[in-house]
Amino acid sequence: MQYSAFSAAALLLAFQSSIAMAANTPTAPSVKDITVSDTALHTRYKEAPFAFGTFTLTNHSTTDLLLRGISSPSCNSVTSNRNSQVAIQSPNDMDDMFQHMAIPRESTLVFPTSEYHLICHGLKVPYQPGNALSFTFHFQNVGDVTASFTMQPIVEERNVGP
Repeated sequence: MQYSAFSAAALLLAFQSSIAMAANTPTAPSVKDITVSDTALHTRYKEAPFAFGTFTLTNHSTTDLLLRGISSPSCNSVTSNRNSQVAIQSPNDMDDMFQHMAIPRESTLVFPTSEYHLICHGLKVPYQPGNALSFTFHFQNVGDVTASFTMQPIVEERNVGP
């Protein structure tokens, strides 16, 4: 079978175009595209039935992600809370922003104590500064990312919510 120079050039051009299109097509995000950093657990008194967690969440992918929840084997449940709200001891999933939260592509979100953060309700282990708990972040169509949160020194403040 013989090819003309024109046919060979057309094939080469088609091949180069398909490579260029593949390079411009965003790849499906994976758990490697997600970073949970600057993690810490806090409480305001020793026998508190909850702890609140602060963290930074980064989406390195070129695709928006959807957080579908956070869990921990050391907590009865994990929900979102804002410092101006009282920690709800029996949370309602409808009010939990971590159950359906968009994480924009190529962005970093910070969850400090002064704003939205996570609450570990029904803490199943004693709060001991220096110990760590694992929290798993569940992302739709991507998978789970687990991060370790270290318990910080107790800041005594009785009758104050997180």
